[in-house]
Amino acid sequence: MRDIAFTLSTLLFTKPTTMKLENILSKSLILLFILSFNVNSAELAAQSAACTQALNQGNLVKAVEVATEILKADAKNRDGLLCQGRALASQGKYAEALIPLENSLSQAAGFDAIISHLLIGNLHKDNKKNAEALASYEKSINLAKQEKNDKFTRINHNLMGEVYANTQDFNAALNNYLAGEKLAYNDNERADSYERLATTYSSLGKHNEAIEFQVKAIIMQKKSGTLDQYANASLEMGRIYIAAKELQNAERTYTKLVQFSQENGGTYYEVKANIGLAQTKFAAGDAAAAKSLLINAQKLSNTVGAEDLTAEVNMALAKLN
Repeated sequence: MRDIAFTLSTLLFTKPTTMKLENILSKSLILLFILSFNVNSAELAAQSAACTQALNQGNLVKAVEVATEILKADAKNRDGLLCQGRALASQGKYAEALIPLENSLSQAAGFDAIISHLLIGNLHKDNKKNAEALASYEKSINLAKQEKNDKFTRINHNLMGEVYANTQDFNAALNNYLAGEKLAYNDNERADSYERLATTYSSLGKHNEAIEFQVKAIIMQKKSGTLDQYANASLEMGRIYIAAKELQNAERTYTKLVQFSQENGGTYYEVKANIGLAQTKFAAGDAAAAKSLLINAQKLSNTVGAEDLTAEVNMALAKLN
C-alpha cells in the first residue's frame, strides 16, 4: 500500500518531461483504483474474520449482521455468503440458510466447492433431509478425491457415516467409517475413527470388533487426547462391555474412570462413571447396589450444577423404581 501511494505521489507531483500528461493521468487513475480495491479487500477480510469470530462465540445475531454488511458491499462475496448461511442454520432457519450456501457455489471451485457442498450437506443433515445430505456429501467427496485432499475425503466419509447411522443403516455407516479410518493422519484422527467403528460394530452386535476398536481408541485418547476425550472414551468402553455382557470388564472400566476423575478433579465424569457402575450392577442382578450408587451419584451431581447430569441420574433412578 505504501509503495502504491509513493508511486502515485511521484506520478502526480513530478514534472512531466518525455511522458505525456494523458499517460500520467491514466496511470494515476489505475493506481487509484488498485489502492481503493486493496482497501476494500482489507475491510472485507476484516469483516469476514469478525463474522467467523461471532459464529465461534455463538453470537449469531452479530454474525448475521456482519454477513449482511459484507454482502451489501459485495453481494457475491463467498465468505459473507458462507457466514450468513452458517449463522442462519444455527438459528434453525433452514430454508433461509440454504439460499446463501447454494449461492456460494457460483463463486466456488476446487477446495472452495468442497467446503460449500460440505456445509450444505451439514445443513440438510441437521434438518433430517438425509437423501439431500448424502447427495451434497457425495459431491464434496468426489471433488476432494479429484483434488487428492485426503483430509476432506475422510471428513466426508465420516459425515456420510453419521447420516447412515442416524437412519440405522449401520452397514453403510461402517463402510464409510472404515474408508475414513484408512485416511486418518494422526493419533487424534485415528482415535475418532476407532470410536466411530467401535460404536457401529456394537450397534451391529459385533461385540469382539467393537471392543477391539474401543480399546484402540482409549489408547489413542490417553496418548494424545484431552482429559474429556479420554473420559468419554472410557464411558463408551464401559457401555460396550455391558452390551457384550462382559460385566467384570465393564465394572473395572468404570471403577478406573472414577479414580481417574477424582485424581483430575473431574466430578462430572465421576458421576457419569458411577451411573455406569450402577447400570453394571443392575445388569448383574444387584438392584440394591445399583440404587445405592445412584443415590450417591445424585448427591454428587448436585454439587456440579449440570442440569443434564442431574436429569440423567434421576432418569436412571426412576428406571430402578
